[in-house]
Amino acid sequence: MATKNAEKSDEDLKEKSRAIMKHFKRSSDPDSSHNSKAEKRRGHPIDKGYAWVVLVACCVAVFLITGTFKSFGVLYVELITVFQSNAKMTSVVQGLLIFMYSFGSVFVCLFGLRLFPSRTWVIIGGIFYFFGFLSSSFAESVEFLFFSYSCLIGAGMALSFSPIVVTVGTYFDEKKGFASGLLMSSGSLGALVMAPFLRVLLNLYSVEGALLIIAAVASHIIACGLLLRPTPFYTGKRNKASYESDCSSTEEQGPLVDSLTRDSDQFDRLYSSDPNIVLKKGHFQQVDCPKQRTSNEVVSVFQPNDSKECSLNFERQGSAVVNSTVGRKRIFNIKIFKNTSYLRLLFAYTIGSLGTSLPQGYLPAFAMEQGTDRTDAAWLITISSFADLLGRITIGWISDKKRIKRIYLIAISMVVSGVVQCLSPFYKNYLSLVFFSMVYGFFSNFISALYFPVLLDILGVDDFRCALSVLYVGYGIISGCAAPFIGELKDKSGTYVTCFYLFGAAHIISSAVLFSECLS
Repeated sequence: MATKNAEKSDEDLKEKSRAIMKHFKRSSDPDSSHNSKAEKRRGHPIDKGYAWVVLVACCVAVFLITGTFKSFGVLYVELITVFQSNAKMTSVVQGLLIFMYSFGSVFVCLFGLRLFPSRTWVIIGGIFYFFGFLSSSFAESVEFLFFSYSCLIGAGMALSFSPIVVTVGTYFDEKKGFASGLLMSSGSLGALVMAPFLRVLLNLYSVEGALLIIAAVASHIIACGLLLRPTPFYTGKRNKASYESDCSSTEEQGPLVDSLTRDSDQFDRLYSSDPNIVLKKGHFQQVDCPKQRTSNEVVSVFQPNDSKECSLNFERQGSAVVNSTVGRKRIFNIKIFKNTSYLRLLFAYTIGSLGTSLPQGYLPAFAMEQGTDRTDAAWLITISSFADLLGRITIGWISDKKRIKRIYLIAISMVVSGVVQCLSPFYKNYLSLVFFSMVYGFFSNFISALYFPVLLDILGVDDFRCALSVLYVGYGIISGCAAPFIGELKDKSGTYVTCFYLFGAAHIISSAVLFSECLS
């Protein structure tokens, strides 16, 4: 009698195992399209439908964020005049803003997106952005702007920008390259439009009125954030719509598959909530059935390649409980500093940032020093931003050809940009300043367009987040601390030419470090 019961138990377990494998094979049918599988796994539209609404919302938000950030050079000359401040104190506003943005981005990338969805962070960032400009409109000194403009707006940028990039990556798969390019191009377009717009506002309403209007414009970031539906929204909607069909199918297949289906949905939600966790159905090796069924017997369902394991725990009542052991990745891997290629990129990104992001903030002031009026000086930022847009598109096309290593493309662009900036004493008229703005705008931001794929080429996906965080920290420290030093340099020398000497030297030195890879 005992032998018959044991044989019956073995048959039951084998039948359950076959049902499990059949269930998973249906969910990983290779005949379905790539987008259909991704959409079924994540539960939200991929490359279609509401994904395009999300992309438009993200582009508008980046348009406003990057546009206002790159237009600081227009505001910089007004702050010096209105508050009777020197270049050093006014430069601290920009430096502290960069510092806040960089360190805030690290927090959001490493921890924030694990706590709340992207929509929450974008909305909070939009609120910070709005109150930053609103409170700055009531500023009576440059020191007050350290808090209102630098801290609040810098925090708003940090809380909004990284979640926006993550959201676009979540809603797009096959068209991710197109979506990302459109997203970053909207930032250049924002700088192209916002600089002359801010100049017009300053001419009509002074600093107070202009910042008040920009605050109202910046509040649209909150509206953009509201459009970013979190992926669990679709998971819940899908589960509710398919509840009756699931119930009817699980009545035929028994409680085992019912339990498995529920936990499969939990896997989907887990996948959607944390990009570091990748659960792929269909990568199953074997099903090991125990000869006897006890209270806590475990049947191994699959053993994926990334050391994540799911098992079924059979209890006395005959039900099955899915136990999943998810291998958690380390937040930070210090071994990235042993990679010499990464160290070269880190040096170029941090030191080179002096010649990448800072010059545009001083370009109008430099032009006015050469006798250009305020309105024409503001148009130089528009010209530079348009050239930046063309440069990003061009370098993206060239890098995809893969005839030249991306790291060398960055080095070449830094040489050109560095030389052009070091020739600043020769730009005495408006035509030469237009030429400088075009060449600088076209070549200076190649590294901004390529550091994402270069990082992936060097380190791969596993260490991408921690490597990116180090870049952000280095950028924040170097650029944030250098801004007041550059202002001091102008106050001591009496001209912005010395500042552009420093910017150009930073790019030339960074290019030499990148080219040193040829010798290794």
